[in-house]
This record gives sequence, C-alpha cells and structure tokens, in this order.
Amino acid sequence: MLANQKILTIIRYDMKKVLQSFLCIVMALLMFSSQAIAYTNVSAALNSDSEIESVVDFDEAEIYNAFNDVNELLVTIESSDVTYADLEATDSDMLNNVSSMAAIAMNSNSSYSPPFISAFLWGCLFNLAGMLIVGITTEFDSDQLKKSAWGCLISSLLWGSGGVLTAGY
Repeated sequence: MLANQKILTIIRYDMKKVLQSFLCIVMALLMFSSQAIAYTNVSAALNSDSEIESVVDFDEAEIYNAFNDVNELLVTIESSDVTYADLEATDSDMLNNVSSMAAIAMNSNSSYSPPFISAFLWGCLFNLAGMLIVGITTEFDSDQLKKSAWGCLISSLLWGSGGVLTAGY
C-alpha cells in the first residue's frame, strides 16, 4: 500500500510539473502577443500624422474631373431609353474610360458567407448565438439564416435524443 501511495505522489508531482510548464508557456505566449499588438498600435499612432496629411491633402477639382465621364454616361442613360448594354454593343465612345467592373462591388445580389465555417455549422455548434453571428455577418441573409436554423434544430434534436436515450441508463 505504501508503494502505491509513493507512486501516486510521484505521478501527482509530475502532473503538477507538466501543468505548470504548460501554464508558463501559455502565459509567455499571451504576454508576447499582447506586446506585439501594443507595439503595432504605438507605431500606428506615431505614423498617423503623416498618413492623415497624405489623405487630407487632395485636390477636389481632380476628383470631380475624374467623375465627368461617368456623369455624362449617367445623364445619357437616364434621359433616354438606352441601356449600358446597348452602349456596349454599339461600342460607344462614352465607354472608353468607364468600366462596368466597378458595379460589381455595389451589387446587392451577392450572397455573404459567415466567417470561418458554414452557416449550418455555426447553428449546429453554437445554437442561437451562432444564428446571431450568422445574421450579423451576413447582413441577415435569409438563406444563410435558414441554414443556421437547420443546424440549430439538428443539434438540438441530437442532444435531446441523446439525453432521452441515456436517461434510462
């Protein structure tokens, strides 16, 4: 019996040593990452005056001149029955400096996706909190919310059935 207690004492001591080492490593990494983040914030604050000057120092007339071609195109399209596709088909001179690729960024039909994992998994793993995260990150896209709701429902059914099945055990 004494030998078993001695072995348990050694194991506890070794486990304590391992856990303390692990905790020290985690704390060191935490301190290093916080220092790295603090350094980037300080360096950003030091460079901000020159960055602000470069952004604020602009020529307003140059900006308005850049949009003259687009404004002429908009007036033409709005005042007549001509569409952008019609102007592209006729190879109009108005489209020389205008690209239709800029309209893609403002397309409201694009579907958003939640960060890191699918909406279904957000709902399945985090239930209502996951549905809220999906809603916020996808601007409450109904398709994504349905996927996360299905994940929430399936997760709830699995956990509930697991509780019912193991209740008799």
